[in-house]
Amino acid sequence: MLILACYAKRLWPALLLLLAACATTPSLTAPEGKDVSLVFGHIDMSEAPSDLHWVTMQRLRPVTDTPYYSFWVVDGTFFRINVPAGTYKFTKFGGHSGWKNTSYTYGFPSQGQSKLDRRIDRPGLYYAGSWKYRKVKTGFFQTGKFDVEASGTPSELELLQKMLPYADHPHWKQMIEQRIRELKK
Repeated sequence: MLILACYAKRLWPALLLLLAACATTPSLTAPEGKDVSLVFGHIDMSEAPSDLHWVTMQRLRPVTDTPYYSFWVVDGTFFRINVPAGTYKFTKFGGHSGWKNTSYTYGFPSQGQSKLDRRIDRPGLYYAGSWKYRKVKTGFFQTGKFDVEASGTPSELELLQKMLPYADHPHWKQMIEQRIRELKK
């Protein structure tokens, strides 16, 4: 019994990590209300010092007590369901560099409208675009400057096809399939 307790003590952190990984698996589940949307896009991080692991968007209007929305990320594609109508601003994104064992946070400009920002007027699918991280050349003492440029790849159609397997609820599955049919015409 003592040996089992020792193993359980050692395995506990691994079990917690496993449970956390399962909890973050993307799943487009039942919509939370009738007037919600799916927002999605892609950032190519091939020139960045890290991969893309997270994206955050803030609801500016109408004002709310919980204005921040986190996105699921799969191979650079980010998506979020249950986004209500409003004006939104993408605030930050980031990731981890395994070989450097370092986490990175990249911030979008806090003033003005960013290239990814969206206004959601009615329920639907909102494509925030496909972008590429570009390092900005600076002087010797300045580092860490970047920009995101429109890349067009992967296309909206490719991103929808990539998200479709995660559409566990018929509501999202039907919306995605309908948009795929429209784009294939």
